[in-house]
Amino acid sequence: MRVILMRQYNIQIPQRLAYEVLREVDPEGMAARLRGICKCWIYRTYGPNHIWSSDGHDKLKPFGLTIYGFVDAWSQKNLGMFVHVTNNDPRHVAVYFLQLASRAGGIPHKLTTNYGTETVQMEAYQMQLSYTYNQISKEEATKQMHFTKSTHNQKIESLWSQMMKQHNQSIKDNILQMIEYGAYDPENYVQK
Repeated sequence: MRVILMRQYNIQIPQRLAYEVLREVDPEGMAARLRGICKCWIYRTYGPNHIWSSDGHDKLKPFGLTIYGFVDAWSQKNLGMFVHVTNNDPRHVAVYFLQLASRAGGIPHKLTTNYGTETVQMEAYQMQLSYTYNQISKEEATKQMHFTKSTHNQKIESLWSQMMKQHNQSIKDNILQMIEYGAYDPENYVQK
């Protein structure tokens, strides 16, 4: 509740006050939360391209590879994975988004991602394109972006989990083998 008030309305309230209000409004939910049992939320999406989830994957960063990916929340289809030496540059992430939108023939109704410096330009493009082409107000256009914790971005995190189980180890093994044979130097800027 505090986070929603702060992010959407720029209102800051003490944590204690938030707990007291929540205890009055939803005593069972608050008791469960304090015991560490959270309510299950229903994830709703109304079809393809309604919501795209996006996030970066840094597990291969020690090997010079970072990935930024997009998933359609309805179908869980991998819309695009972009590999580069960084996934923290807002210009790169914005270009990935625009390339994907061009390939898909449009933008999603809503884009879900984590708060981060890398998502600033992508957010601006999503809102501007929504405002311009969907003929909605600027206030409505701001609702086309949904920010969440990276760990709560379930759809893209599911993709990263599958990728780690199926591919990360073989990628790491190949890179280590290339280093061992002298065919790859991770310190060489050109080879990175």
